[in-house]
Amino acid sequence: MRHLTPKKRRLLVGILLSTSFLSVLNQFLLITAFPQIMSDFQINATEVQWLTTIFMLSIAILVPITAYLIDRFTARALLMAAVLSFLAGTFVAAIAPNFETLLVGRVLQGAGSGMMMPLMQTILLLVYPREQRGYAMGLVGLVINVAPAIGPVISGVLIEAFTWRAVFVLTLPLALFLLVLIYFFMENVTKQRPTSIDISSILLSTLAFGGILYGVNSTDDSALATILIWVGFLALILFVIRQFRLETPVLELRTFRSPLFALVIVITTLSFSLLIAGETILPMYVQNVQLYSAFHSGLIIFPGAITLAVMSLVAGKWFDRYGGLRLALIGFVLLCSSSISYVFILSQETPVVVTALLFMVFMAGIAMINMPLTTAALNALPNEWISHGTAITNTVRQFGGSIGLIFIISFITRAAPEAGGANPIAFLEGVQAAFLAAFVFSLVGLLLTLLLFKTKTS
Repeated sequence: MRHLTPKKRRLLVGILLSTSFLSVLNQFLLITAFPQIMSDFQINATEVQWLTTIFMLSIAILVPITAYLIDRFTARALLMAAVLSFLAGTFVAAIAPNFETLLVGRVLQGAGSGMMMPLMQTILLLVYPREQRGYAMGLVGLVINVAPAIGPVISGVLIEAFTWRAVFVLTLPLALFLLVLIYFFMENVTKQRPTSIDISSILLSTLAFGGILYGVNSTDDSALATILIWVGFLALILFVIRQFRLETPVLELRTFRSPLFALVIVITTLSFSLLIAGETILPMYVQNVQLYSAFHSGLIIFPGAITLAVMSLVAGKWFDRYGGLRLALIGFVLLCSSSISYVFILSQETPVVVTALLFMVFMAGIAMINMPLTTAALNALPNEWISHGTAITNTVRQFGGSIGLIFIISFITRAAPEAGGANPIAFLEGVQAAFLAAFVFSLVGLLLTLLLFKTKTS
């Protein structure tokens, strides 16, 4: 890694955080638009959340090769390719005449994001010394979690004034501006070395993640869905076996020999599922049950998302002082209490302030889990495995998070299968059932965090 002056490091970090911010912003801009998209394309809650699932699936498919890409290409070239893919996807989504074309746009956006996030994490862990990594990851949490805060509010205003397409039109000039910044100011701080890519591994990982996610997210119980799930699991097993046999694996799975790393991956995947589910469910509840506007749903999400952003930075500083385990334990207690409260409190007449306050507690819990535990897991690895560690973390989290989201949202679809979510009472029952599932996820996470204490001690 080349030496950087403080000024150059700040510029480099600023560019990386800005690209990641744009990626996350676009995801949360779109969530508030789900009810309008459901109405325009006459689809139900399970179908519309494919816009999130396929985005995360694209990330999960691409992330496994980012370790190879970081070794093979300069950081500047790789980041430019990522932004170009994201830009193309944004344009396709903005002009999409049907739901299928909109999904294609989300695939291209997800491919770009799949390169952005691991590259950002890898570089930050390289340019900051180990004793400052908690602060660095907290900074990541602060910046990229501002996106969930302002995204729903911005999209609410845009949707009220225009249509859901405006959220993509807004993103286009921002992506172009970032592309110019990368071209002129991006520094390469990663070390390129001779490496190769195993095509069979890429095909197996694509078949595994794609088959399982498509099968699980299928709206019916067809034989094809069952076959795809089993084929996906078989491909996943073969992928794992092949990685241990390759001299230069696509993903260095020996990282799982660290019990701390392995257990943290499971815990943060549960937490990520809850984050995406909470951000998806509440806008649909506000618009389809309480019949408020998209702008109102954005206002309800806003305080919780600000809490997530601020607490991510605070949790990063606390990590450097106290470690991540105590923070995660408190975080899951907050998640358990807020999730079960939603089950009993939500109704058609629930005050907006109550919904927003509970969401602030919910998001504070998320902030005290994700970044601290991820940093702890990566700190348990040697520097030469950090790029693989970040790739594995993002792959498992996106894939597992997608499965968790599909499972939680399915409770809404079972209660309100109608296209467009037209029945408020049935939709409310589905939302309550979904938050009950979220409570179970939180409880499992709490128990695993207690196990994490024993793992660290041993």
